Amino acid sequence: MGLLYWLFTIEIMNINHVDIFLKGAKDKATPKEFSLSVIHILPKCSPNLKKGLRDEFYKLNGRCEIYRNKVELREENPLLGFYGSRINVEAIVGVNGSGKSSLFEIIYRVINNLSCLLNRGKRRKTADDLYYVKDLYAELYYVVNGQLARISCLGNKVEFQMGKEASVTLTAVKDGMVSSEKVLMADFVKWAKENFFYTIVTNYSLQAFNANDYKRERCLLLKDVLNDTMAETQAEGHVWMDSLFHKNDGYMTPIVLNPYRDEGVFDLNKEHHLTLYRLSAILIYAQVHDRPFMEDYALDDILYKFDSSSLEKKYVEKFQVKFKVYDGYKFSPLQHNDIGTEILKCYGVIDGLIFDDTLQRTAAMYLIYKTFAIANSYPAYEDFSGLGELDKFTQGVEPGTMDLIYRLVKTIMRDKSHISLKIRQTLHFLNALKKGTIDSQKFLTRKISHREYFLCVDEGKDLRSMRDIQEYLPPSFFQIEIFMNRFENGGRVNDTPIPIEQMSAGERQYLYTFSTYIYHVLNLLSIQESHRVRYRNINLILDEVEICFHPEFQRRFVYELLGYIKRLFMNRNASFNILIATHSPFILSDIPQSNILYLEDGKMLMPEGIKNPFAANICDILYQSFFLKQGFVGEYARKKIKHIIERLLPGGYFLDDSEAEYHLLMELIGDPFLKMQLQQLYEDRRKRNGKG
Repeated sequence: MGLLYWLFTIEIMNINHVDIFLKGAKDKATPKEFSLSVIHILPKCSPNLKKGLRDEFYKLNGRCEIYRNKVELREENPLLGFYGSRINVEAIVGVNGSGKSSLFEIIYRVINNLSCLLNRGKRRKTADDLYYVKDLYAELYYVVNGQLARISCLGNKVEFQMGKEASVTLTAVKDGMVSSEKVLMADFVKWAKENFFYTIVTNYSLQAFNANDYKRERCLLLKDVLNDTMAETQAEGHVWMDSLFHKNDGYMTPIVLNPYRDEGVFDLNKEHHLTLYRLSAILIYAQVHDRPFMEDYALDDILYKFDSSSLEKKYVEKFQVKFKVYDGYKFSPLQHNDIGTEILKCYGVIDGLIFDDTLQRTAAMYLIYKTFAIANSYPAYEDFSGLGELDKFTQGVEPGTMDLIYRLVKTIMRDKSHISLKIRQTLHFLNALKKGTIDSQKFLTRKISHREYFLCVDEGKDLRSMRDIQEYLPPSFFQIEIFMNRFENGGRVNDTPIPIEQMSAGERQYLYTFSTYIYHVLNLLSIQESHRVRYRNINLILDEVEICFHPEFQRRFVYELLGYIKRLFMNRNASFNILIATHSPFILSDIPQSNILYLEDGKMLMPEGIKNPFAANICDILYQSFFLKQGFVGEYARKKIKHIIERLLPGGYFLDDSEAEYHLLMELIGDPFLKMQLQQLYEDRRKRNGKG
């Protein structure tokens, strides 16, 4: 018997369960190797999904070999540790239309379909239902902990195999009807931690993830079958990718797509606001440790300004609470009165709470709102969904509800993950208010520096870890402004601090990209509870990552990304696979050839004859790796020069008007070698015409 023992398809009382057990599993909390290795498109895969890809194996790195239509794991991994402990970097290159994004989408669909089956029976109250892509026939191979794993999507079913163990099959549709097979939550949590990975995707292209591009794909909604409804008709017109954006499930579904899009459209203002929030902790951490987050820039200050309007909108607009109820609500500390008051009592903040203090009242109202939001949003808190919606926070407390509130708050206080982070931030803020270390009038009337804020709330703690810094940031009812200083040759060049909004588009894109990955990775690593999936294999996909980046940003990109992972000690507790689709020779020059997939017209090219791009000349990389068959000169300039050359060669028509065109080109051409060659052709032409 090997490491994995699979027991599946047990029928008890007409209910099918798929139970996944690990027998004799060793502690793999600190894996040493993880990489995506092969994508296999099968012949039956729908053309709508392949989009020009071929029915073949696509190798992402040299960790595996394809032998007689089988994927086999190599015994040795020469690049293990090359990028640092537990980090692998690989790339896909090819001209536009070669299939790079199409391959990524195959990966997303495989993860989506597996997630559909693993999530069956799990509560997703605030998340959209996941839709199963019916016509997907593809396999994804990856290496984890020295073993080769395979996920096969075969139309109506998904197979999973780890190593040489027997595969387990999860069925989506059986005999034309939605299957009722379910995976137990405990088995799902254990299986995913040991054997699977979480994928974080960024693609800022305006053309990416457009909902209209996926409407031809047939999707299934895998709900329990009622009234003999045919599976094929349940999800007509739905787009599976939209559900991945609208999933608010506490990282239960193992993929997140960035930036957030609604029917293919992303809100730049919302993205900017999220970036400010994410950057606050990252920039403070960099400043504390005297490590620049961005080349040539350093944090000057972060200013926070109190603003309760967002909280009011959540109550009044999002949760349909009448404004007069929100505005007129009073706590009742001396008696059991309503749900809101009992929530505050359970947090231990009701005693001494001054109702007429705007800051204290806002903080208390936020605690009530966030407690309801947690109870009704996250699958890990499904036992507390009976608490109801926020519009019922003024209702009297029933005996059963009182016990539910107590257990919910106790669970939130024990939860040290990102889910409860804003609760903890608010409690620190409210505690400082009640102790008098915060000057309410000052906080209401002016902007507060991050240094000043920490002095008021951190109780003298030395906040150096990322987790501690996040813990003591202001609650979300504060607006954020970030100011930077720019340096050249070690000296500051700006007279006044630069707001992030005034940085260039490329610089802000740099901040957006890195802060997104750091934010999600830190959230994943913050999960410690045994009843939630603690992913320790993380797959980063960067599609067209160089958008808006100056060549210098491109040149430093891989180095900087690796640096953030290491400086924040992320790779101490997790393994990373970084998969990049790029048109940048500067990025590619940091990746060995064995970790590059070359694509042309949807087909994988063999690397023989292609120069290894690692540390290679940029021109060589452009010519060979990016298939610049017409050289490195702009097409208009190339055509102009070609026109003159054709006239100068024997048999050409070098007329009087050509003479002026030739002399103008000679003045404009910047390459001295090309000038010399043209000059030689010109002199040869004059000699043939008897003018030399």
